Amino acid sequence: MKFDNKNWQISFSPQLAILWYSIVAGVLTAGLITIAVLNVESQERLYIDSVTQSSANAIKTLFEADIHKQLTSLNKLVNAAMTDSSISPLLAVPAQMSDQKWTEISQILDDTQSEYHAMVWVDSAFKVGKITSINSSQIVIDSALFTSALKSTEHSSAMKTAVKDSATMIIQLTSTDGTLDLVVYTPVFETAQSSKELAGFIGGVLLLDSYVKKIVPPYLLNEHQFALLIDEQKVYSDIPTDSSMTSTWAKQASFDIGGHKWRIDLAPKNEFLSQTHFHMIKILILLGALLSLFVAVAVYTAMFAANKTNIIKDHRKKTEQLLHNLPGMAYQALNKTDWPMILVSEGCEKLSGFTKLEFEQQKVLWGSIIHPDDYQRVRLAINAAAKLKRVFELEYRIKTKSNEMKLVWEKGESVSSTYNDEVIIEGFISDITSIKQVEADLIDSDAYSETIVNSVVEAVITIDQKGFVKSFNNAAKKMFGYSFNEIKDQAIATLMEKHHADSHDNYLAQYLKTNQAHSIGKGRELVAKRKDGTTFPIHLSVSEFQNNENRMFVGLIRDITQQLASEKQKRLHIEQLAHADRLNALGEMAAGIAHEINQPLTAISLYSQTAKNFCDSEQFEKLPAIFEKMSQHARRAGAVIESMQVMTRQGDRVKEAVSCQLLIDDVIKLAESEARLRDITIHAFVSNKLTSVSVDRVQIQQVILNLLRNGMEAMHAIAYKNGTRITIKAILNTENCVEIAISDTGCGISEEITKKLFTPFLSTKKNGTGIGLSISKRIIEEHGGYINFANNKPAGAVFSFTLPVHEQGVDNEKRNENTYDA
Repeated sequence: MKFDNKNWQISFSPQLAILWYSIVAGVLTAGLITIAVLNVESQERLYIDSVTQSSANAIKTLFEADIHKQLTSLNKLVNAAMTDSSISPLLAVPAQMSDQKWTEISQILDDTQSEYHAMVWVDSAFKVGKITSINSSQIVIDSALFTSALKSTEHSSAMKTAVKDSATMIIQLTSTDGTLDLVVYTPVFETAQSSKELAGFIGGVLLLDSYVKKIVPPYLLNEHQFALLIDEQKVYSDIPTDSSMTSTWAKQASFDIGGHKWRIDLAPKNEFLSQTHFHMIKILILLGALLSLFVAVAVYTAMFAANKTNIIKDHRKKTEQLLHNLPGMAYQALNKTDWPMILVSEGCEKLSGFTKLEFEQQKVLWGSIIHPDDYQRVRLAINAAAKLKRVFELEYRIKTKSNEMKLVWEKGESVSSTYNDEVIIEGFISDITSIKQVEADLIDSDAYSETIVNSVVEAVITIDQKGFVKSFNNAAKKMFGYSFNEIKDQAIATLMEKHHADSHDNYLAQYLKTNQAHSIGKGRELVAKRKDGTTFPIHLSVSEFQNNENRMFVGLIRDITQQLASEKQKRLHIEQLAHADRLNALGEMAAGIAHEINQPLTAISLYSQTAKNFCDSEQFEKLPAIFEKMSQHARRAGAVIESMQVMTRQGDRVKEAVSCQLLIDDVIKLAESEARLRDITIHAFVSNKLTSVSVDRVQIQQVILNLLRNGMEAMHAIAYKNGTRITIKAILNTENCVEIAISDTGCGISEEITKKLFTPFLSTKKNGTGIGLSISKRIIEEHGGYINFANNKPAGAVFSFTLPVHEQGVDNEKRNENTYDA
């Protein structure tokens, strides 16, 4: 299964798609069967609901009719008794009525074929006077319990209402044996006049349990559960105590009689539903599941067969297309004389000039186009391979239809026919004429290249991406003292001095990982090691090329021992010329220097005499200022002499690798006292990308210190009106050189002075010697850098100079930013 993010589509493999479609077919079938089952179940539900509702309505009708019958029979009894002159007076005073007479009255009710089990007389005070069983029933009613029930608020209110409305009523009581009784009352009056008075009530008692069983047909209760409610109180139910009526299937029928609401609740029994409805549904669901499974299996089988057929067709088409695109001819041939072809691919025409039809109809036999000189060799090789059932591989010549001679390569094997016992040769034949020609050209080219490489005077060494030597020309053998067999497949670090050998493997691995080159494509100078252990300087340039799937590196190495010796001699000669030039310059400055030295010495003499006079006059408080001025002029004289010494020093300066941060920190410490006296703040900024520089530490510090003092004096000259901050900044510029700049907020330099700023004896200061900047310029240039000037914005001047980066310098690990308050 594949998911396409771009189009939000999911694609399946054919097998998974077949399974998916089969499942869908099964699910659809199951859905249709489910709809059918649900329809059947719905119809059956409607039928059961209809039957249940009809049965409830029938039971309601039976109860309603029978209750009316019981009321009618009781009314007939009262009417008959009231019209009988022998009974009517007794009803007015029932206490005077004998039991025999009450029995006779009760018999009248029995003759009406009512369902009453007993008759009861209740006086106007709701006290039971007479109770008699009828219809051969053995009902026993407790008079006291009966009287207590009648006097209850509910029953007494109902009976009073019945008297007022002249209505018959129905009241349900409980017998002493716990069964439920239904009592039907009708009022009895003393006279028949309009101002009649209530004498009491005659009631008929119905035993609900037996009454219901007699009214409700038994066949209805075989399949249904039945409950009777009067005024929402259940008075009868045939539901077992450990079960309940299923509300889903329950139906109701209600009616009103005598001010009481009767309700019939009827529901199919669980056994009936299980045996008729749910059993049938289960059978239908099982049949549906089996049918769905059958449909899914059938669809899967059909689609699998169709897919397999399509795969076979697709494979055949792909095979034909593959054979068509191959630069050669695939074949099946009988292992007989000249190998008659059974099947060939369309490449046969391009290979031999003969068509596929000509070979398959055996109008042309393959053996007939094989070169006669190669035929026997081919025959023997194929027969031997067929006998041993091995794969054969041959190269031989054929003559095409256009009489062109081609060199072909054939690979095949023998197989047994599936139809008979004949041996069939299957294989592939391709034209290798051009390949053989290319191989020959490559051999010639390789020999030519090797001759050229061995003729150069530089060592040429090839290594693989693991750092192992793969080629070693004659110049390399002579330079390092190894033969090719000695150095072949050895690590290139063998030819390196230890310092470079230790880091080479890590550098090569890092380059292969990141493709960020440090020296590839560039020249660099290293120290190499010969077989005898001696070391010598070399110039190395490395190039990269791709060899098949591997990356290879070619190094061109030149021994620069003689070159470095010549450069050293040349450098020494230049130093001597520079020394002579400095002496000539000193000759030109001699008069000025003498004046500059005499001037501070004269001033010192005058201040000494003044100090003596102050002592004689006991003005000692003025002496510190005089001594400070004397010290300043003494330092000024010392600076002039020091500058002269620097200019006259001969020979190489002692250079060392110095961290830029350390170089600037040392200068700030030298200038800190003077800055503090002038109340100036020195702010230093050193970039975190700086490397170390190779310099004469004292001379460079002298340059920085001279520029710092010039800046502080320029700020002092204008009374620090632009601030008391002077800045030293060291960065790595675009030319990959260290640039150090001193920025002040002093008076600046005019455009006229700028044009001859670094000329000896030119000074903008009142008492300046004018040789500080010229000496600084010479020092920086001798270190391979240059010094510049620019006006600072908004005020002041910026002097900057550059120094070449030390080749093996390392980056500072963090940004250093210090502020010195003086």
